[in-house]
Amino acid sequence: MLLGGCLVLVAVVANVAAVNLLQPPTKVIKRASTCTPVAGRSSATDDTLAIQSAIASCSSGTIVIPASTTYHINTALSFKGCSGCTLQIEGTLQAISDTNYWEGLRAIFLMDGINGANIYSNTGKGVIDGNGQAAWDVFAANSSYRRPTLFYINNSKNVNVRNLYFKSAPNVFHSVTGGSSNVTYTDITLYAVSNSSNVAHNTDGWDIGQSTYVSINHATVTNDDDCVAFKPGSSFATVTNITCTGSHGISVGSLGSGAGNTDTVQNCFVSGATMIDSTKAAGLKLYPGPPKHGTAIVTNVTFENFVLKNTDYAFQVQSCYGEDASYCSSSPSTAQVKGVVVRNFSGTTSSHYSPNVANLNCPAAGSCGLTLSNITVKPPSGSAVFQCANTPSSIGVPCSAGASG
Repeated sequence: MLLGGCLVLVAVVANVAAVNLLQPPTKVIKRASTCTPVAGRSSATDDTLAIQSAIASCSSGTIVIPASTTYHINTALSFKGCSGCTLQIEGTLQAISDTNYWEGLRAIFLMDGINGANIYSNTGKGVIDGNGQAAWDVFAANSSYRRPTLFYINNSKNVNVRNLYFKSAPNVFHSVTGGSSNVTYTDITLYAVSNSSNVAHNTDGWDIGQSTYVSINHATVTNDDDCVAFKPGSSFATVTNITCTGSHGISVGSLGSGAGNTDTVQNCFVSGATMIDSTKAAGLKLYPGPPKHGTAIVTNVTFENFVLKNTDYAFQVQSCYGEDASYCSSSPSTAQVKGVVVRNFSGTTSSHYSPNVANLNCPAAGSCGLTLSNITVKPPSGSAVFQCANTPSSIGVPCSAGASG
């Protein structure tokens, strides 16, 4: 190794020829504070080690994935060692489609315990490809198959992700949890559409769990589950200027699944959403009560300035989530809903539940601090109907009986 110079060779060994025969390349070209991992240029070569070596060599510098180059991620990639590092992606990072390898792993890309990271594309052409079609097909035949999240942030802070295209996540695209804070996503596109008869199940855009100050701004999502889900422990999350197509909407929950647990979501704000061909624009997913389940507290959550295009419901409250009507009748939800504001929703619903535009089944043994205002959403024909159960008279829309779920 040449010390003090500008060329660093990772994994220098005595017998270079023998190592090249046995291992994928791990060389990193480093100039100043920039490292460029050398791609193996074959799907049979795992480029994960080269990228992780680059992160180690440029722990506070910039790791460059060049344009027109595909790096094959055949094993899970960790950002361990990053300390204010920047990963600039102008080419493609593509996961292998080996469903046996990925089964049961938490993530394809894992950022755990990191303070300071920037993941971005300068040109907007950088791609992170989860190559999830094989996983969707396996899951369709075996629902116990455990698929990884594409990009998982745990116990990390001061992370910025911007101007990137993520495609074909085998499961959830992005998870933020474990006490993470100050994580921002800007100008992000997510796309998961199956090319077989097996849909891209569970491809949530974002699952925001135990964390504070996570923000998503200017995102376009095409998927087959929640566009964004505020999971237990989410606090001070913000979503602005997002377009969701084919999704299950922007959801709080699901909450209260585990017996004896109290799940919380608080201080979350969503503004400026266009919802296209979705099952709902927004809503709450709450499990019923004990003995099988716990409870939930939802406080100070705002959904505003939504435009609907052929979306089944404008807003939905489910307080019998995951169970049948019989269980929910004997063990109703005890969730506390406080300060949830839904305002300025316009556009049209689909014909699926027409003329019903909202289904508000509030917790029968809990509370329903929910208000709706300026909801001008229209069904394809007739007048809009708001189905309600266990709602206060001050809810802000004319209620009709019949809410369920």
